[in-house]
Amino acid sequence: MANLLNYNRRRINGYVKEFVAQQHPAQDYNFACIYRSADYPKERQVFVVEIGERRYALKVDTKSAKTERLAREFETLRALHAHFAKFEKLDVVTPVYMSPSGEFFVTGYLDNRTATEAIYEQEADNRARQVYRKAGHWLHALHGFEPITTEKFWYDWMFETLAALTGSRACPHATPEQYGPMIDQMHWDVRRIEGAEDTHVFSHGDFHGRNLILGAGVTYGFDFTEVTRKLAVYDIVDFLKTDVFRPASPDEIDRSGLIVKNKAMFFKLYRHPINMDVLDFCMRARLLIDWLSITTERHDRTQFQQKKFDHLHSRLLLAFEHPL
Repeated sequence: MANLLNYNRRRINGYVKEFVAQQHPAQDYNFACIYRSADYPKERQVFVVEIGERRYALKVDTKSAKTERLAREFETLRALHAHFAKFEKLDVVTPVYMSPSGEFFVTGYLDNRTATEAIYEQEADNRARQVYRKAGHWLHALHGFEPITTEKFWYDWMFETLAALTGSRACPHATPEQYGPMIDQMHWDVRRIEGAEDTHVFSHGDFHGRNLILGAGVTYGFDFTEVTRKLAVYDIVDFLKTDVFRPASPDEIDRSGLIVKNKAMFFKLYRHPINMDVLDFCMRARLLIDWLSITTERHDRTQFQQKKFDHLHSRLLLAFEHPL
């Protein structure tokens, strides 16, 4: 668990006391920080609160009284909690309490593995594939929360991001000889999907595997601060990119850079129509952006970044062997 900063203890203790007074008056409690935002460490944190044998998650954003960021998320969570009640094996974390201050809210706490942890840890391929199946099932339910429409696929932002990364003073660890042909191929491939339309839905906005909890027979989603309407493919790409850390032989990888069987398992229960040309193009772009985001300084700092760089490079080389 992350260490709780001393200067913040009194503020957080006040939040916890407020919640306890509302829900469990006169009971003893403990709390500990389990997450602190890398970008906003003093403002955005999550705590586990223990009251007797009950445990809760308390989410803090000290600026939210003005931005209403947490209030919007809590209302979304309440609406989604009602929506997911229609599904037997799917759910979201239970909303419990929204502070009148707007600076924190409380949900149920789930002490189970995330989808990312399960994908990384499962040695047996068939067991790991079940994680993809559960993730596809949960996302299918979320994407059905609001009416489904279609919208044109816009790709300019991808090339703008690639240009910014390769033109930055904080140069990517990859060399122009390595990434240049890939970007050229992206420009060529996009002609195939020029003007394409795809499924447009209510989206999670940050659907990586650490925001999906695998409970006992139930899959739970959480962290809805980035919800928006956009192409469904972006949530799918955000989740499936975790696949690059799974071991695989070259003949198991398709043009998206993903393991064919894992990708197929995700779509076993995700049934909304998806343009696979758009998906595979977006997947390549996402992996390329993530790869080029690893600067030499980041690469040399930790073994994890070195491992990530190598895995992404390997998958990209295999992906670009196949025409879009």
